[in-house]
Amino acid sequence: MKNRKFESYILKNRIPGIILSLIMVGCMIIMAWHFSLPDRIRSRTYRSIADVESRANPNDRDVTITVDRADYIGYDYYVDSERQGRYYYCQQDGRYAILLIRSNEDVLLNYTLRGRVVSADDVYTSIVDGLAQDMGIPSQQLESKVYPLIISEVDFPRIYYNMMLLVLVLTALWALYNIVRCIYSVCCPWKVSGMQVVSGGKADRNTVRDIDEQLRYNLYYDQDGIAITDKYLVYHGTWHTDVVELSTIETFKKLRTSANIGPADKKIYKLLMVDVDGVTYEQDFKTEAAIDEALSYLRDSGKK
Repeated sequence: MKNRKFESYILKNRIPGIILSLIMVGCMIIMAWHFSLPDRIRSRTYRSIADVESRANPNDRDVTITVDRADYIGYDYYVDSERQGRYYYCQQDGRYAILLIRSNEDVLLNYTLRGRVVSADDVYTSIVDGLAQDMGIPSQQLESKVYPLIISEVDFPRIYYNMMLLVLVLTALWALYNIVRCIYSVCCPWKVSGMQVVSGGKADRNTVRDIDEQLRYNLYYDQDGIAITDKYLVYHGTWHTDVVELSTIETFKKLRTSANIGPADKKIYKLLMVDVDGVTYEQDFKTEAAIDEALSYLRDSGKK
């Protein structure tokens, strides 16, 4: 590792983002596990309506089932005057089941339904009563032959599950991006955005090697994340690392100002560096003594 010290600064910048992204991925996985998201997205497959009725977990309401034939009853399901589906019935093992399906066909053959089990309600009762009247038999007689549930394709929260899955995938991709970015930044630190300050954006392997050698052998000042060598000022904070090549700086100025946030009497000491092109770089210091000490080294570096 030729540029180990400088790489350690870059690595330190990337670790918080990686930790945060991994925590978010962990939280999303825990939530997905808690709500059984994988099972809900796949939904449990049943061979018959009877198996759906006698399922082990009544709260497991999302099911997939294939019916040999489903016939349109004549009732439609509307939401805000817009038709969302049609009611069908199918026959299995001498009993009937009511299905709510998004289809315009009157007869469906070998239809695979992915829906949510809805308990019998007023709609169910109205459909059974209407069918019984059409058949000329008492409602109680027909109801004994109808499964007390509706399998609704309309009520299956497909969009909700897909959105949850999308959020999980995007979070995982974000974590992967941060990890890849960390590896890339450590392997190619001269391509990090903060390095573009060096030599007017012409930083390369040799520049990074020179910075590393300066940090190891010509380091005069290293306090509060600010390092000063013969050739460079390097700020290595928690989130980013910036480099200024001192040979391009014509003027160093000290500025004392007050904080805009927090106590009004809190003083902030800024080091202003103006390069040959008139571009100004700023660096904050915690105390006046710290900035005075840094200025003494910077002025000495400028004389070399």
